[in-house]
Amino acid sequence: MMPKREVIRTLLDKKIPDRFGLHEHFWPHIMDNAWIEQGVKEGTDFVKRFNLDLRSMLWCAAPGPRPDLEATLEETADTKVTRNAWGATFKNWNHKGGTPEHLGFAVTSPEVWRRDFREAAKAADMRRTVDLAEAKKQYAALMAGEEFVTFSGLSVFEEMRKIIGDVAMLEAMVDESEFIRDFCEVITGKHIEFWEYVLREVGKPDGFHIYEDLGYTQAPFTSPAMHRELVHPHHVRLFGFLKEHKVPLIVHTCGDFRPHIPALVEAGVDCIQAMEAKTGMNVVTLAETWKDKLCFMGNLDVRALESGDRARIRDEAVSKLDGMRRLRAPWIFMSDHSIPPTVAVKDYEYLLEVYKENNRY
Repeated sequence: MMPKREVIRTLLDKKIPDRFGLHEHFWPHIMDNAWIEQGVKEGTDFVKRFNLDLRSMLWCAAPGPRPDLEATLEETADTKVTRNAWGATFKNWNHKGGTPEHLGFAVTSPEVWRRDFREAAKAADMRRTVDLAEAKKQYAALMAGEEFVTFSGLSVFEEMRKIIGDVAMLEAMVDESEFIRDFCEVITGKHIEFWEYVLREVGKPDGFHIYEDLGYTQAPFTSPAMHRELVHPHHVRLFGFLKEHKVPLIVHTCGDFRPHIPALVEAGVDCIQAMEAKTGMNVVTLAETWKDKLCFMGNLDVRALESGDRARIRDEAVSKLDGMRRLRAPWIFMSDHSIPPTVAVKDYEYLLEVYKENNRY
């Protein structure tokens, strides 16, 4: 069989190797909440245990320019409320994963952005956000391994959501578009600054995996027209820079982002992930249109796994494996987001058994 790295490279090149790829993400606290009790040892390397094809290292996000604002505002046995260096306040759960509760934001107007954050954000030294010695050590170890290695980070829409907040961001996209353009210009510049430094000092990965949540369960956050006007130019700038290094680009987005797929393809995306089933997305249907332009990663409905129903798990996996095989479409077998603690180890392992029985093209 083809080596793991070659399988993924072939799929991301929109060609067909001898088998489907295999990858997975796991929710934080999956060990604390459930899997240790089910016999998984603490510190387990899931990539090795489950024989996955990809690994990721590094993380790029624009650093908060106002460390004087950082504070822990409240802490209980179950939750912690913190304010970060962008002045954004979040409530996180101490013993379970999931999206934090958004409590408040500081960068909610062009006036505040220009007065209190813009110049400090532009001056931030992106080199300080990476431990270069550790990154070089990890890079050497992972690139010597058999898995396909990605560098990871955010792009501008996800940065806006966590810095400006969904409500103020969407209102500003309608009423203060110049604020949004300027914010995205500055933030994209910082991302490029980071990646220029890492690529020069650490090395080139097998690929990039960028996180950019463009939708929720019912629809994208913005119309295709607004996306093209205010977000797409910055995707073109960042993704274009990354693709200059001749490595493929995977973009993760939660929610229903189907109306934005043409723009993502135009911006240089090679693979879309995770195609949440609960939004109505189906990887086989998407592949009927996009298999020559895109590789696909994900879309296995985690609700089938949570059910523990072996027939339902098998049907979910086999129906999509058969459909993608019939289409000769490039697919990396994975859940439609990540594995939560509500999935039993034995049921995830059963899913992998089904994959192994049916993973050949």
